[in-house]
Amino acid sequence: MGYVYAFRSAFFEQIKNDMQLGEVLFFLVVNIPLAVVLAWVVSKGSSTVPIDYLLVGVLLMSIWNRVSIRLGWTITGDILVGTYDYIATARTPLAVVVFTRALAISVLGILSGFLPVLAIVWISGQFIQVHEPLLLAFGVGAGAFSVLSVSIIFAPLFLLVRGREGFFNVIRPIGVVLGGFFYPVAFLAPGVEVVARILPAAWAMDAVIIALEPEGNALQGARDLAIALAISLAYLFLAYVLLIKVEHRVRVEGNMRAF
Repeated sequence: MGYVYAFRSAFFEQIKNDMQLGEVLFFLVVNIPLAVVLAWVVSKGSSTVPIDYLLVGVLLMSIWNRVSIRLGWTITGDILVGTYDYIATARTPLAVVVFTRALAISVLGILSGFLPVLAIVWISGQFIQVHEPLLLAFGVGAGAFSVLSVSIIFAPLFLLVRGREGFFNVIRPIGVVLGGFFYPVAFLAPGVEVVARILPAAWAMDAVIIALEPEGNALQGARDLAIALAISLAYLFLAYVLLIKVEHRVRVEGNMRAF
């Protein structure tokens, strides 16, 4: 029951911290210009699949852009303001706190993706057409979970490697490309595609394509979802190991310095 209280407190505290007007407006509009340009280009084709794919990709990109940068700073921010010592010495594992924060930021990321999605619908004049609704629903869910699982690693990694702001300026666009949010990773160069396949979002987006195409193979889509979830769980385990290392730094070494 104690974890439930900790989960609720961390979730709503993160929501409150991220609901500042300036930040909300920034994340609402930052992806709109890119979405408009992509929608205009894709709408020139005869197939509806690219537009439908883009609707899902822009939503996941909005989650990625928000959760990757916000979550990476969470532990460092706690240290800088002097609250990390209370978090690290509490009974609740640091992994539970970080996961809860990631979930809260992801929810706000979904909200941030609504305006870009509406912009695409307005430019293209059409809404998503689905041939396998259940597969699409699971694909979107697996994609969101994939983004969350990869982003969680940044919280301990950013602290352990003594990262700076430029760390995310490189990671964020790379994640968008390799995650397949704008086009399938199969269109990438062979060597780059191999790298992209270590990200679970690439597999989830493959399942989305199958759900949208009239000739899509549902069994193949289910396989892609299973791979996406397996890789996501591996990332979560790695994040858990890194967070234990962060806790060890505080509890054993007594080092609470951010850099």
